[in-house]
Amino acid sequence: MSRQSLPFVSALLFGALCLPQVGLAQKTLSLLDAIEMAKQRNGDVRSAYLDLQTSRSRVKQAFADFLPTVIPNYRYLHDRSQVFTGASAGSSTSNTRTSSVSADWLLLDLGQRDWSYRAARRGADASEASTTGTVRNVLFAILQRYFDTIRARELLRVSETQVNRAETTLEATKLQIEVGAAPKKDELQAKADLLNAKVGLLQSQNLTATSESDLKAIIGWNAEETLPDLEKITAPSTFPEVAETEDLIKEGLRDRPDLVALRKRVEAQEFSRRIAERNSQVSLSVSASYDRFFSPLVQDSRQLTVLASMPLFDGGYSKESARQARYALESLKAQLMQAERDAVADIESARTVLAQNVLRVQASQAALDAARLNYEAAAESHKAGAEGTSILTVLTAQVSLVTAESNFVEALFDYLISDARLKLATGKPLPGEQSKN
Repeated sequence: MSRQSLPFVSALLFGALCLPQVGLAQKTLSLLDAIEMAKQRNGDVRSAYLDLQTSRSRVKQAFADFLPTVIPNYRYLHDRSQVFTGASAGSSTSNTRTSSVSADWLLLDLGQRDWSYRAARRGADASEASTTGTVRNVLFAILQRYFDTIRARELLRVSETQVNRAETTLEATKLQIEVGAAPKKDELQAKADLLNAKVGLLQSQNLTATSESDLKAIIGWNAEETLPDLEKITAPSTFPEVAETEDLIKEGLRDRPDLVALRKRVEAQEFSRRIAERNSQVSLSVSASYDRFFSPLVQDSRQLTVLASMPLFDGGYSKESARQARYALESLKAQLMQAERDAVADIESARTVLAQNVLRVQASQAALDAARLNYEAAAESHKAGAEGTSILTVLTAQVSLVTAESNFVEALFDYLISDARLKLATGKPLPGEQSKN
């Protein structure tokens, strides 16, 4: 992730937090509308934004060490005393007012301020990358639940169609039995098929309700409100070529926000290690101070301080601090190494799944076309009483069609989710990452 691309995160999040509410009465909820709603209401996104603001504040705080400190002071003292015995018995009251301005400036040290500032800058960069990663993970979760809800609704439609087909088959079978073209037992088979179709419909209804609840939760939709229609999804006629694994791994190791954040934390910890080691050795600083008193006397005081120090004995505190800083640095390097290994495995897996899902969509589309033609031919033949066409022929064709329809729906939405997952694994932007406003 280049530094030029980092500022988009704050703009994205600030814009998201200020967006007007998405209307609940709309007829169709698009994917981008769902994402924008989640940006407004999802706690993980807001938390990431606030963490980013905190890290940026630390940078400003570290830079302040290079600048002088000017502090005006005003003090009012009211003093009343009471002596009860002796020659000085009695009471006295005094009012004292003092005002001054103090200025202090650290002119020189052995690099601690610079290292502290650089560490804060790296920490801010790490927070920026982490925020990007958090936003993308939330976006992927929204996208996945949105597609899962459409998938469930499509499978529900398949189940409803299956019930309708089973009812039609049952009626056609009864007519065949009435004219003596089919045995009585065929009605039992048709009724059993209809009941099985109704059971499948109940299962689809449960899956749809669960998927809709999950989508409502992540985007912040009112649980009591019914979700509107979602965008229609059609299978693409062509599929973009999936890049080679080596290229994807190279891009992912370079662009993934979690890896960028870890590298920046390693760099920040390196500066923290230098500070800790410097504090355990000889330290040198040059500072200047100026005080101006306005009351009760007007006077100036100027000081130039050169301070050299070394922790001769502190119970091992400074040396152990330096050792802890080195251990922390090595720990982060080990985390980065393992994270890169995990990223490679994640990218390889995501690419493999996407490539397989492309083939699944293509194969299931062909199977669906064939199954639809086969069922239509069998149903028409059975309805017309064609010789050799039994209820078993129709039911077999019907089962093949339902299987083909379900397989196609599953393959299509698995493909869409796996495409987004590969983008996430390789550090690419996801749909809706840039706010609409």
